[in-house]
Amino acid sequence: MSKLKQQTLALASLLQTTTLVDQLASTGTCDGKSNEASLKSIITNSTDVEEVFDSTKDLSIGLKALTKALGKKTKSMQNIVFYSLALINLEKKLMKNKALLSQISGEIELMKKQDFFEISHSNSLARLAELYKTTLGELNPRIMVSGEQIYLSNQHTANHIRALLLAGIRAVSLWKSQGGRTWQLLLNKKKTLKLVNTMDF
Repeated sequence: MSKLKQQTLALASLLQTTTLVDQLASTGTCDGKSNEASLKSIITNSTDVEEVFDSTKDLSIGLKALTKALGKKTKSMQNIVFYSLALINLEKKLMKNKALLSQISGEIELMKKQDFFEISHSNSLARLAELYKTTLGELNPRIMVSGEQIYLSNQHTANHIRALLLAGIRAVSLWKSQGGRTWQLLLNKKKTLKLVNTMDF
């Protein structure tokens, strides 16, 4: 798989998590299949996108969002792009904080060893949310998610959103491990769009 394709899929996985966050914050629910794939990526060690996601169909929401984000600016993409850029900045801060980094990887390793619930189970979401809150949630500026208060104040939805933000951080590190850089997004825009159009999702 080409470097650009790996980067594109990793970027799609980032936009997928932020799209799901936006869906949860504004409707209280999100796409099940994509949600499962994004959450599962947290507990996969590989830096190879093909090993993290079974197929491009697992990233269909992210690839659609990426097409929109690289295309004409639409109001519906505002929050999604904002969260994505905020996660890129947050990951940069995390990489400089070795203590937090080892706390996160330690807890994820522990979860993998233990016979824990399905990744989308409310107990797993609560555990991932707690991990996000006590590590990344301590770094400034914090990511402020906007949406309907009725959903944002629901504990289960709030846990789910934090768990997905953790998956978003995973997506950023995956993208960077493939050589992804923010400035390339503008340079490779046409190439990336062309590549996405050839994918089956």
